[in-house]
Amino acid sequence: MDLDWQYFRRLYEGLLEHDDGPGERRAYLNGERTAAAGHLAELAPLRHRERLPSAGSTGNDEHSWRLMKLYGLSRVSDYLIERFVVDGGCALHTEFFSAIGLVPFEHAGTFSPFHHEIVAVVQDPSATAVTVEEVLWPGLWFGDLLFSRAGVRVRAPRHLVDATVATTSTLYFTFRRRGRPTNDLSHGWGSNSQWRTAFPRFYSDRDGLHLNWDGETDIGGDPPALRPGWSLQETEPLDQRRELLLHRCLVRGPLPADEGDRFPYGDRLTLRP
Repeated sequence: MDLDWQYFRRLYEGLLEHDDGPGERRAYLNGERTAAAGHLAELAPLRHRERLPSAGSTGNDEHSWRLMKLYGLSRVSDYLIERFVVDGGCALHTEFFSAIGLVPFEHAGTFSPFHHEIVAVVQDPSATAVTVEEVLWPGLWFGDLLFSRAGVRVRAPRHLVDATVATTSTLYFTFRRRGRPTNDLSHGWGSNSQWRTAFPRFYSDRDGLHLNWDGETDIGGDPPALRPGWSLQETEPLDQRRELLLHRCLVRGPLPADEGDRFPYGDRLTLRP
């Protein structure tokens, strides 16, 4: 097909070369806005959820190429979020992605692990629920597709969110975050093979919140339901699998010794309204 699926890889690598400060990064990305917007527009079919054929994706069809291309753009987002932590201010992240066609959101007020990535925790034993204290950077929508979550500081009792666990445990579905371990399906692959990673699809639409829509195992029931033709069985407790998929990390103690070796990528969960 004609889809230039490596454009966002080149954008990411170019961004690393223009790393002499916020001004140089902004100038570089401003020069790429028109091209990046055009490349993102090619991925419009991903804006809304669809049911995959029963045999799944072939790995070489147009759908797969789009997911790989969007994954490249997610690396740009991860890099800019990391620079925000170092340099302060999230204006460049929001400016660039808004300019190319993504829609920022904060979902402030009520904490939602689907919409929010926990960055910091105010541990409050008197609290009865988890609440958002501050939105540190906005999340981004691509239609119904959650491109990235908003980063937040929350207030919570320890039995709901343990401050140490929630901010230092492995953050899955994420290539890089400053100050904590991360894990995505590109890790461990070679310099070229890693770019064939598919973007993980988390959707919000009138039917509910759909976490990791391409996962083979529906963990909404007990026992979990596998797609026809799949036999993969996970041994971790079901409540931990749901916590890991919902938060993309573990947030409650005690932290299991193998927490960095989990594989949430095969799990899928839908939360109905």
